[in-house]
Amino acid sequence: MHTSRLLLAAISLGLCTQWAVAAPTVPERLLKVDKLTYCSGMDSPPLVSFDEAQKPKGLTVDLGLEVAKRLGDKKVEWRVIPFSGLLPALLAKQCDMIVDQLFDKPERREVIDIVNYMYSSQAVVVPKGNPKGLKTLPDLSGHKIAVLNGSTIKTLLDTENESLAKAGKAPMKLVVYNTDTDAFQALRISQVDAYGTTVETAGYYAAMAPDLFEEGVPAFSRILTGLGIRKDDPQLSAAVQQVITDMRSDGSYNQLLSKWHVSSDTLD
Repeated sequence: MHTSRLLLAAISLGLCTQWAVAAPTVPERLLKVDKLTYCSGMDSPPLVSFDEAQKPKGLTVDLGLEVAKRLGDKKVEWRVIPFSGLLPALLAKQCDMIVDQLFDKPERREVIDIVNYMYSSQAVVVPKGNPKGLKTLPDLSGHKIAVLNGSTIKTLLDTENESLAKAGKAPMKLVVYNTDTDAFQALRISQVDAYGTTVETAGYYAAMAPDLFEEGVPAFSRILTGLGIRKDDPQLSAAVQQVITDMRSDGSYNQLLSKWHVSSDTLD
């Protein structure tokens, strides 16, 4: 049979995937290993969190499981670590990869590799009705704002405080928490006036509790977001990048973002 007819026959039978996309190369150190260990804060829904049965769920969880599947049907072990401890844990080889909402920042690139899988943005969540009228970053002057320890938005709000000081305005008081759950609880019981977090997490909680929370300061500071891998593990970085490239080609990447209602965060 002519080559073109063979290809058409393969397509009609759904057999052309292997021809179109080569399987990612499994790193040598993982060839005889049956599992991958992931470090995650497991506290940033809808990307990484636990469901009611304490089973990991979320877009990034699904992505990590797909990586493990495509690298030889590996099992996955989750090591839950507060967000600020994720990089130290990875560097100490407590896990193979950080599977979380890890923003791609130059200072992180200096110590680890990052394989991007989406964009993220920041937002500020307020009580329903926005009683204090917090609609812009300058509006946060003089207010108590919850932030997650080690988060990008903490750094951004620290910088905003410098601008407020130069303008002769009262700085915001940043109240640091280790988990999103604690921060939202503080907002719910009025221990803080607002919570600075990611657009994705803000949207999740606003949808879960529409009578309690809403977005105050809308999306800002869009940034690439990825999975973290040690620099001494370049074969794994290359393999994970190939998995994501393949997923974008076969349509499963777009399906994943659509499943978790974050299609606007897709890679360009």
